[in-house]
Amino acid sequence: MKTIPIFFTFDRYYVLAACVAFYSLLRHASTNYQYHLYVVHTDLENKHQCRIRKIVSQFKNARIDFIDASAYHTGWEKLQVKSHFSKEIFYKLTAADMFPTYDRILFSDVDVIFTDDISPSYFLFPEEDFYYAGTRPIQENTSIPRYRANFTPEEIDIVARYEISAGYMLLNLKCLRRDNKQAELTQFFRSNAHRLLLPEQDCIALCCTQGIRFMDHKYVVCGFQFHVPDEQVIFNPYGPYAGNREKELELWHRMQREVVQVHYAGLNKPWNSPFVDEYRKWLATCSEAGLIGYYLRLQPLFILQRLRRYSLKRFIRKLKQKL
Repeated sequence: MKTIPIFFTFDRYYVLAACVAFYSLLRHASTNYQYHLYVVHTDLENKHQCRIRKIVSQFKNARIDFIDASAYHTGWEKLQVKSHFSKEIFYKLTAADMFPTYDRILFSDVDVIFTDDISPSYFLFPEEDFYYAGTRPIQENTSIPRYRANFTPEEIDIVARYEISAGYMLLNLKCLRRDNKQAELTQFFRSNAHRLLLPEQDCIALCCTQGIRFMDHKYVVCGFQFHVPDEQVIFNPYGPYAGNREKELELWHRMQREVVQVHYAGLNKPWNSPFVDEYRKWLATCSEAGLIGYYLRLQPLFILQRLRRYSLKRFIRKLKQKL
């Protein structure tokens, strides 16, 4: 059986999320393939790894390995948006070195659940030269104005046209190695960490512009996108049907019907807030995976995290007011 490799990178606060994501991925995975899951991390303890292994071991066509990436210098200390990301995002740029035996590999975040088989995405663009493939935002990118302070007009145009969701990607490792793109990506990250807004996504868009391909939108659908009324949707002006609203709405509805991955974007997640869009869908998957007890035991930790986050936000807001 052909093996489909897929890697993830997260810290110990996302172990529950990873267990739910892995269960949902393998629950819907085609039995025609073996799935080799890799977790690239810096702080997962043995107890965390054992819990994750227990989930994956339920599926005969899956295995998992853990890669400690502590030795990599990321340049994380220069990043200005640390509160929204973990330093593990850097490892999305180092796969060519970490996985030398593969020509291509999938990547996924773990603040997700899968609702269909991922295997077709692994075989996309079979004869093409490309570096990264992912979904282009179907809605207008409202963050673009924030780039004006530290990016050139040319850079902003590239980000607007070529940025992909880094939450689910296909990486062409063979081409990344051939063109020594990993060195370029990681150096760009370190040199520009002070101005990056969506760090790994900005690096990919600006360093791999002509080597980016776009997946079907169904591979990343944000939870809130199931609840936006048609008349309120503002579509990406660089989408495939830009200007043809009838076609754009057809694409929007098909994306919702055929969704493969539901992504819980934003600060609040379904494991720490019951008010997140599509919370019930995540909770049902958590229950099916036999993780409700673990979910309940972790609630004090999540509550403490939220209190710390809000306290920090209030402190920063008051400090800005005084300045």
